[in-house]
Amino acid sequence: MSQTHSHPQAVSLNDLVLSPLNVRKTPPGAAEQEELKASLLAHGLLENLVVRAADGGRFEVLAGGRRLAALQALAAEGRIPADYPVRCLIHDGDPGEVSLAENVVRLSMHALDQFEAFAALADKGQSVAEIASRFGYSEALVRQRLRLGRVAPEIREAYRDDAITLEAMMAFAVTEDHGQQLSVWNEVKDGYIHASHVKRLLTDEKIAATSKLVRFIGLEAYQAAGGAITRDLFAEGDAGVWLEDRALVERLAQAKLDTAARDLKQAEGWKWVQVASDLPWDLIQKCQTVYPQAQEPTPEQAAELERLQKGLEIYEAIDADGGLSPEEEEKVAELEARYAKIEDALRAYADEDLARAGAFVSIDHSGELSIRRGLVRPEDRSSETATVGDGAVGASNYSAKLAEDLGAFRLQIAQAHLAQDFDCAFDLALFTMAHGVFGVGYLSGKPLDASYTATLPHGFAERFGTEGAQLPSDFDLAWLDLSPEEGFQAMCALPPEVKRRLFAHCVALTLRGGLGNVGGDDLHEEVGRRLGVDVAAHWRPTAENFFKRLKKDRALAIAEEVLGETWARNHRDEKKAVLAETLEANFSGNRSPGVAAEQALVAARWLPDGMAYPRGETPDAGEPVPSEPAPSEPAPDDLPEAFRLPAAE
Repeated sequence: MSQTHSHPQAVSLNDLVLSPLNVRKTPPGAAEQEELKASLLAHGLLENLVVRAADGGRFEVLAGGRRLAALQALAAEGRIPADYPVRCLIHDGDPGEVSLAENVVRLSMHALDQFEAFAALADKGQSVAEIASRFGYSEALVRQRLRLGRVAPEIREAYRDDAITLEAMMAFAVTEDHGQQLSVWNEVKDGYIHASHVKRLLTDEKIAATSKLVRFIGLEAYQAAGGAITRDLFAEGDAGVWLEDRALVERLAQAKLDTAARDLKQAEGWKWVQVASDLPWDLIQKCQTVYPQAQEPTPEQAAELERLQKGLEIYEAIDADGGLSPEEEEKVAELEARYAKIEDALRAYADEDLARAGAFVSIDHSGELSIRRGLVRPEDRSSETATVGDGAVGASNYSAKLAEDLGAFRLQIAQAHLAQDFDCAFDLALFTMAHGVFGVGYLSGKPLDASYTATLPHGFAERFGTEGAQLPSDFDLAWLDLSPEEGFQAMCALPPEVKRRLFAHCVALTLRGGLGNVGGDDLHEEVGRRLGVDVAAHWRPTAENFFKRLKKDRALAIAEEVLGETWARNHRDEKKAVLAETLEANFSGNRSPGVAAEQALVAARWLPDGMAYPRGETPDAGEPVPSEPAPSEPAPDDLPEAFRLPAAE
């Protein structure tokens, strides 16, 4: 093996050139070069350049091209002299082999060694700014590495041994508390450690700065009240901030809501104003809504509106002729604002409505104050103004809660049908919208919730699971998390069929309704008729959802009506729970001894008062639904299989 020789020598910077035989051809990034320049200024050249003699007293750099470029840049900036003495190793071996060996036969520093070294510098008294300056890093990057270098030792060693990923250690670094870190470490160390799971465990008791409560009160207000925060240095903006005192957040939010409610009641004169961080939709559904009425303008207001309109028309002509200047655009905005202010003043709630209605003050999903005005509670309604959902259940003999649940089942099934019928959903939405925006005619009740929120009672799905009809949703809604502009563009780009399905699905979820015999809404019934909704195909009375919730005498009366007097007499002495289970079996298609085939067919399709939708001609409430549709009726319910109840066994 041939021997090569080398010897150290200081060479003037302006005598050094990069060798064409240097194997490193890819130029370094600008950020990396800035880091190297900062290190050279702070620490000097820590490793010799490898060079060989060239013509004209020059030396070609075989290894150390990055360092040469950084030194030349510093000289060009006047930060070191042009003849700066550079420590070099003069080498007489094969140039290409020397360059390759210098670049390949090396072992990079473990990332944790760097993190701990940074932490050691800080422990010796160097500030974040000083470390950043000496190594050419941003202060944010130095803080991140310091945080990682100070994670609990047991977790750091697991990272050094490749037992956890860097992402997992970054998740542990969301807090500086070693006690919290080790508590979570001991919980997860025996399994696969997911960074997201670690972060969730460390922040589970905290409240995210992106939550609507924090947006509502403001992070500054929380900190001014003495609240502590946890900051994830590896996340951007508020996404990496958690507030540690949930109780303080809730107190501040409640105080702000209470103030808003007090001011609203005093300023507008409502009978009541109630505070709720989330709108209680189940209660709102029971309320009648009153609306502000258009008022005739006074002569002064009419004259001002006319003057403003003429001014706007002048600017419209200028705009059409050649465009508006910035000053003219500001003037137009001012005129429009004044016009809108007068129009708003001409819409007011009647005194009698203020005397019986109220408002909910809440927080919307974006953390802004939300006010829902004009709500008349059931106990505050007069008989003349009752609308859908008003009043007692009447002759049905059901409790108010049972009537609400039955109505919710009925509504849920209608929603499932509407979600499958774009044409009907479009027609209903357009009809409701036209009444709202044109203000022509009178629309009793609200067939759709115009605020576009789901209408089933709160907790209904949790209580009844898969009973009734479900609305399976396979939509990709990632565009809802984008900015409004990007989200709208992404939604517009969806295939037309997807948009049609999505539209029908959303309209279906806003459909309002209940039992047909409780303040029935003719428009809702017409929608159900058009859709051909067959409630009996999707919901059956069971012990839990119906029979146990009736008085025993009422349950026996239904049994006598449907299954016959003899059956009812034979089961009269059974305990209510046993009777309810037996009735469930018979009304679900499982015929028991003593029940005629014709009675069994009727029982398998029977529905409580107000549950059936009209099919052709409206049947009397409470009448058994025929097992086969009459020839003049719509075709049998064709809801997709995914929506339907399983067949009785």
